[in-house]
Amino acid sequence: MTESGAGEQLRCPRCGHLAAEDDKFCAECGMFLRDAFTDQRLLLALVHEKEGRSKEARHELERLLELEPDHALANHQLGNLYFHQGTLELAIERYEKALAAAPEFVLGHYDLGVAWYHRGNMPQAIRALRNCLEIDPHYNAAHYRLALALFHAGQLDEALEHFEQAITLTPEYLMANYHLGVIHERLDQTPAAERSFRRSIDEAVGEVSSLYHLAMLFKARGEDAQAEDLLKSARDFGTKLKIND
Repeated sequence: MTESGAGEQLRCPRCGHLAAEDDKFCAECGMFLRDAFTDQRLLLALVHEKEGRSKEARHELERLLELEPDHALANHQLGNLYFHQGTLELAIERYEKALAAAPEFVLGHYDLGVAWYHRGNMPQAIRALRNCLEIDPHYNAAHYRLALALFHAGQLDEALEHFEQAITLTPEYLMANYHLGVIHERLDQTPAAERSFRRSIDEAVGEVSSLYHLAMLFKARGEDAQAEDLLKSARDFGTKLKIND
């Protein structure tokens, strides 16, 4: 529990003594106070964020970080707020501060990679996501995100490996099948491309992009009727999406 006076104060949960703002230990009983203070700020920020009060959540985290600027969780949480607000540079700065304090913080590496990806910096995204997978090789979302970054960087062979890893670990990543199809198509591996596009269509009914690419494969080998059927399915599904919107 905190009380306001000349500055922010914390009441010792053991003896009830009212500590000064900068006290790390209770002057009466010697109890360590800082963890309780930190927990209160973090929990309050989480409640604010969950209930849609981003400004209040940011305020709590900023106040915490004024006292403990190297706090990894607070920096990471503030980075998430900045990310969701679209201020990617500030998010990246906070994620990097969190990782400077906790280099093995796997979620920090992942979120940093995602932020760099959305910033359009694929080399930095790849670097952060590789760091994530060095700590946890089975982090399925990191395999998928790394594959996307590698794909956009033109590193298709390695992207292929990580899309396959993502599907192996989490078959629900349906779009990975689509990306696998595109890569196989670009590498002139037509049978493999067709299999991937078909899996994408089977698992995500009406997957428009896969329908289109599969139609182009049929058209390239002269199967115009089947190609047109697929294109019609893609057009019909696209029309349904517009109506539903």
